[in-house]
Amino acid sequence: MHKTAAEFFNKNGYCIINLFNNKIIEDFNEQINDKFNSILKKNNINSRVKNLKNYHRLKLSENEHNQLLKNSSRYVDLKSSARRRIKSNKQILNILKNFWGHSNISIRWVGSLKKNSMKKNATAFRMARPYPSSDVGGVHYDLPYGRKKIPNKDYKAIMTIWCPLIGFSEKYTLKISPKSHISKHPTNKILNQKKFLSPVFEKNYVNKFQYVRPRLKKGQAIIFHPNLLHGASHNKGKNTRISLDIRFFNKKRVKL
Repeated sequence: MHKTAAEFFNKNGYCIINLFNNKIIEDFNEQINDKFNSILKKNNINSRVKNLKNYHRLKLSENEHNQLLKNSSRYVDLKSSARRRIKSNKQILNILKNFWGHSNISIRWVGSLKKNSMKKNATAFRMARPYPSSDVGGVHYDLPYGRKKIPNKDYKAIMTIWCPLIGFSEKYTLKISPKSHISKHPTNKILNQKKFLSPVFEKNYVNKFQYVRPRLKKGQAIIFHPNLLHGASHNKGKNTRISLDIRFFNKKRVKL
Protein backbone atom coordinates (compact mmCIF):
# COMPACT_ATOMS: atom_id res chain seq x y z
CA MET A 1 0.00 0.00 0.00
CA HIS A 2 1.20 3.51 -0.85
CA LYS A 3 1.39 5.72 2.21
CA THR A 4 1.49 9.04 0.37
CA ALA A 5 0.26 10.61 -2.84
CA ALA A 6 3.89 11.11 -3.90
CA GLU A 7 4.67 7.41 -3.57
CA PHE A 8 1.69 6.45 -5.74
CA PHE A 9 2.53 9.18 -8.26
CA ASN A 10 6.18 8.16 -8.53
CA LYS A 11 5.26 4.53 -9.21
CA ASN A 12 2.27 5.01 -11.50
CA GLY A 13 2.76 8.45 -13.07
CA TYR A 14 -0.56 9.76 -11.82
CA CYS A 15 -2.65 10.15 -8.68
CA ILE A 16 -6.33 10.80 -8.01
CA ILE A 17 -6.74 13.80 -5.73
CA ASN A 18 -9.61 15.49 -3.88
CA LEU A 19 -9.54 18.98 -5.36
CA PHE A 20 -12.72 21.10 -5.51
CA ASN A 21 -16.01 21.36 -3.63
CA ASN A 22 -19.42 21.31 -5.36
CA LYS A 23 -19.72 25.10 -5.44
CA ILE A 24 -16.45 25.54 -7.31
CA ILE A 25 -17.42 22.84 -9.81
CA GLU A 26 -20.75 24.56 -10.45
CA ASP A 27 -19.01 27.94 -10.75
CA PHE A 28 -16.81 26.50 -13.52
CA ASN A 29 -19.87 25.10 -15.31
CA GLU A 30 -21.53 28.50 -15.13
CA GLN A 31 -18.41 30.26 -16.45
CA ILE A 32 -18.15 27.89 -19.41
CA ASN A 33 -21.88 28.07 -20.10
CA ASP A 34 -21.73 31.88 -20.18
CA LYS A 35 -18.68 31.79 -22.44
CA PHE A 36 -20.35 29.41 -24.89
CA ASN A 37 -23.44 31.63 -25.13
CA SER A 38 -21.33 34.75 -25.54
CA ILE A 39 -19.44 33.19 -28.46
CA LEU A 40 -22.68 31.93 -30.03
CA LYS A 41 -24.15 35.42 -29.84
CA LYS A 42 -20.96 37.03 -31.19
CA ASN A 43 -21.06 34.71 -34.20
CA ASN A 44 -24.78 35.37 -34.81
CA ILE A 45 -25.72 31.77 -34.03
CA ASN A 46 -29.28 31.54 -32.74
CA SER A 47 -28.78 28.47 -30.52
CA ARG A 48 -28.11 28.89 -26.79
CA VAL A 49 -26.66 26.51 -24.19
CA LYS A 50 -28.97 25.99 -21.20
CA ASN A 51 -27.29 22.92 -19.72
CA LEU A 52 -23.78 21.89 -20.75
CA LYS A 53 -24.52 18.17 -20.49
CA ASN A 54 -27.04 18.57 -23.33
CA TYR A 55 -24.70 20.54 -25.61
CA HIS A 56 -24.62 17.72 -28.17
CA ARG A 57 -28.37 18.16 -28.73
CA LEU A 58 -27.90 21.63 -30.22
CA LYS A 59 -28.25 21.67 -33.98
CA LEU A 60 -24.88 23.22 -34.72
CA SER A 61 -22.80 22.81 -37.85
CA GLU A 62 -19.22 21.64 -37.44
CA ASN A 63 -18.07 25.16 -38.29
CA GLU A 64 -20.25 26.62 -35.53
CA HIS A 65 -19.01 23.96 -33.11
CA ASN A 66 -15.40 24.80 -33.99
CA GLN A 67 -16.07 28.50 -33.38
CA LEU A 68 -17.01 27.64 -29.80
CA LEU A 69 -13.88 25.62 -29.19
CA LYS A 70 -11.11 27.62 -30.82
CA ASN A 71 -7.82 27.34 -28.93
CA SER A 72 -7.67 31.12 -28.60
CA SER A 73 -10.87 31.27 -26.51
CA ARG A 74 -11.17 27.81 -24.94
CA TYR A 75 -10.32 28.90 -21.40
CA VAL A 76 -11.80 30.35 -18.23
CA ASP A 77 -10.17 32.34 -15.45
CA LEU A 78 -9.43 30.61 -12.16
CA LYS A 79 -11.23 32.41 -9.37
CA SER A 80 -9.37 33.01 -6.12
CA SER A 81 -11.33 30.23 -4.38
CA ALA A 82 -10.17 27.68 -6.96
CA ARG A 83 -6.56 28.92 -6.85
CA ARG A 84 -6.50 28.61 -3.07
CA ARG A 85 -7.79 25.05 -3.29
CA ILE A 86 -5.06 24.11 -5.74
CA LYS A 87 -2.15 25.78 -3.98
CA SER A 88 -3.10 24.49 -0.52
CA ASN A 89 -4.00 20.93 -1.55
CA LYS A 90 -1.95 18.55 0.62
CA GLN A 91 -1.80 15.83 -2.03
CA ILE A 92 -0.53 18.25 -4.69
CA LEU A 93 2.02 19.74 -2.29
CA ASN A 94 3.24 16.27 -1.32
CA ILE A 95 3.72 15.30 -4.99
CA LEU A 96 5.39 18.57 -6.03
CA LYS A 97 7.77 18.77 -3.09
CA ASN A 98 8.81 15.15 -3.63
CA PHE A 99 9.15 15.40 -7.42
CA TRP A 100 10.33 19.00 -7.86
CA GLY A 101 11.77 19.66 -4.41
CA HIS A 102 9.45 22.66 -3.96
CA SER A 103 5.92 23.86 -4.76
CA ASN A 104 6.73 27.18 -6.42
CA ILE A 105 4.26 27.08 -9.31
CA SER A 106 2.65 29.32 -11.88
CA ILE A 107 -0.70 28.24 -13.29
CA ARG A 108 -0.92 29.17 -16.97
CA TRP A 109 -3.16 28.56 -19.95
CA VAL A 110 -1.46 28.32 -23.35
CA GLY A 111 -3.84 29.24 -26.12
CA SER A 112 -1.92 29.45 -29.36
CA LEU A 113 1.43 29.11 -31.09
CA LYS A 114 1.99 32.85 -30.86
CA LYS A 115 4.71 34.21 -28.62
CA ASN A 116 3.61 35.37 -25.15
CA SER A 117 0.24 33.63 -25.53
CA MET A 118 0.20 32.29 -21.96
CA LYS A 119 -2.50 33.62 -19.65
CA LYS A 120 -1.83 33.55 -15.92
CA ASN A 121 -4.32 31.93 -13.53
CA ALA A 122 -6.49 30.52 -16.29
CA THR A 123 -7.35 26.97 -17.33
CA ALA A 124 -8.33 25.33 -20.56
CA PHE A 125 -11.66 23.56 -20.77
CA ARG A 126 -12.49 20.69 -23.07
CA MET A 127 -15.72 19.12 -24.17
CA ALA A 128 -16.50 15.81 -25.82
CA ARG A 129 -19.83 14.89 -27.31
CA PRO A 130 -20.95 11.26 -27.07
CA TYR A 131 -19.19 8.73 -29.30
CA PRO A 132 -18.77 8.57 -32.28
CA SER A 133 -18.01 12.31 -32.26
CA SER A 134 -14.52 13.35 -33.32
CA ASP A 135 -14.01 15.65 -30.33
CA VAL A 136 -11.05 13.77 -28.82
CA GLY A 137 -7.48 13.41 -29.99
CA GLY A 138 -5.31 10.32 -29.93
CA VAL A 139 -2.97 9.05 -27.22
CA HIS A 140 -0.27 11.62 -26.47
CA TYR A 141 1.91 13.10 -23.74
CA ASP A 142 2.28 16.68 -22.45
CA LEU A 143 6.02 17.21 -22.86
CA PRO A 144 5.87 19.87 -25.58
CA TYR A 145 4.69 22.56 -23.20
CA GLY A 146 4.11 26.00 -24.66
CA ARG A 147 2.89 24.33 -27.88
CA LYS A 148 6.44 23.64 -29.01
CA LYS A 149 6.71 21.28 -31.95
CA ILE A 150 9.81 19.57 -30.54
CA PRO A 151 9.07 17.85 -27.21
CA ASN A 152 10.82 19.41 -24.23
CA LYS A 153 12.66 16.75 -22.27
CA ASP A 154 12.52 18.50 -18.89
CA TYR A 155 10.14 16.23 -16.98
CA LYS A 156 10.17 18.61 -14.02
CA ALA A 157 9.08 21.67 -15.99
CA ILE A 158 5.34 21.08 -15.96
CA MET A 159 2.50 19.12 -14.37
CA THR A 160 -1.09 18.64 -15.51
CA ILE A 161 -4.37 18.17 -13.64
CA TRP A 162 -7.41 16.80 -15.46
CA CYS A 163 -10.65 17.62 -13.66
CA PRO A 164 -14.09 16.53 -14.91
CA LEU A 165 -16.99 18.95 -14.48
CA ILE A 166 -19.59 16.74 -16.16
CA GLY A 167 -19.01 12.99 -16.48
CA PHE A 168 -17.32 11.07 -13.65
CA SER A 169 -17.75 7.35 -14.43
CA GLU A 170 -15.46 5.11 -16.48
CA LYS A 171 -17.55 5.93 -19.56
CA TYR A 172 -16.44 9.55 -19.37
CA THR A 173 -13.10 9.91 -17.62
CA LEU A 174 -9.58 10.31 -18.95
CA LYS A 175 -7.89 7.23 -20.38
CA ILE A 176 -4.39 6.92 -18.94
CA SER A 177 -1.60 4.35 -19.12
CA PRO A 178 -0.22 3.70 -15.61
CA LYS A 179 3.60 3.52 -15.41
CA SER A 180 4.04 4.67 -19.04
CA HIS A 181 5.83 7.76 -17.68
CA ILE A 182 8.86 5.52 -17.11
CA SER A 183 9.26 4.74 -20.83
CA LYS A 184 11.29 6.78 -23.28
CA HIS A 185 8.70 7.40 -25.97
CA PRO A 186 10.32 7.63 -29.43
CA THR A 187 9.56 10.84 -31.31
CA ASN A 188 9.60 8.96 -34.62
CA LYS A 189 6.35 7.31 -33.48
CA ILE A 190 4.55 10.67 -33.38
CA LEU A 191 2.03 11.10 -36.19
CA ASN A 192 2.45 13.83 -38.77
CA GLN A 193 -0.98 15.45 -38.31
CA LYS A 194 -2.35 18.98 -38.01
CA LYS A 195 -5.80 18.42 -36.51
CA PHE A 196 -4.56 18.33 -32.91
CA LEU A 197 -1.83 20.43 -31.30
CA SER A 198 -0.84 17.55 -29.02
CA PRO A 199 1.85 15.09 -30.24
CA VAL A 200 -0.34 12.09 -31.08
CA PHE A 201 1.45 8.73 -31.24
CA GLU A 202 0.91 5.98 -33.80
CA LYS A 203 -1.63 3.36 -32.78
CA ASN A 204 0.77 0.47 -33.26
CA TYR A 205 3.02 2.07 -30.62
CA VAL A 206 0.45 3.09 -28.00
CA ASN A 207 -1.40 -0.23 -28.30
CA LYS A 208 1.58 -1.87 -26.57
CA PHE A 209 0.55 -0.19 -23.32
CA GLN A 210 -2.30 -0.95 -20.93
CA TYR A 211 -4.87 1.71 -20.02
CA VAL A 212 -7.42 2.50 -17.32
CA ARG A 213 -10.25 5.02 -16.97
CA PRO A 214 -10.64 5.75 -13.25
CA ARG A 215 -14.06 6.32 -11.69
CA LEU A 216 -14.03 9.71 -10.00
CA LYS A 217 -16.30 11.51 -7.58
CA LYS A 218 -17.46 15.06 -8.20
CA GLY A 219 -14.60 17.36 -7.16
CA GLN A 220 -11.88 14.76 -7.70
CA ALA A 221 -9.20 15.11 -10.37
CA ILE A 222 -6.19 13.30 -11.84
CA ILE A 223 -2.73 14.84 -11.54
CA PHE A 224 -0.23 13.24 -13.91
CA HIS A 225 3.37 13.23 -15.08
CA PRO A 226 4.13 15.04 -18.39
CA ASN A 227 5.56 11.83 -19.89
CA LEU A 228 2.46 9.75 -19.09
CA LEU A 229 0.54 8.47 -22.12
CA HIS A 230 -3.10 9.54 -22.06
CA GLY A 231 -5.94 10.50 -24.37
CA ALA A 232 -8.20 8.93 -26.99
CA SER A 233 -10.78 9.13 -24.19
CA HIS A 234 -13.94 8.75 -26.23
CA ASN A 235 -17.12 9.73 -24.45
CA LYS A 236 -19.08 6.48 -24.07
CA GLY A 237 -21.81 8.13 -21.99
CA LYS A 238 -25.10 9.77 -22.98
CA ASN A 239 -24.21 13.34 -21.97
CA THR A 240 -21.60 15.80 -23.19
CA ARG A 241 -18.42 15.61 -21.11
CA ILE A 242 -16.87 18.84 -19.85
CA SER A 243 -13.43 18.90 -18.22
CA LEU A 244 -10.59 21.21 -17.23
CA ASP A 245 -6.89 20.97 -18.07
CA ILE A 246 -5.00 22.81 -15.33
CA ARG A 247 -1.32 23.27 -16.17
CA PHE A 248 1.40 24.01 -13.59
CA PHE A 249 4.75 25.45 -14.62
CA ASN A 250 7.81 25.00 -12.42
CA LYS A 251 8.94 28.58 -11.79
CA LYS A 252 12.47 27.45 -10.97
CA ARG A 253 12.91 25.73 -14.35
CA VAL A 254 10.68 27.58 -16.83
CA LYS A 255 11.15 31.22 -17.81
CA LEU A 256 7.68 32.78 -18.06
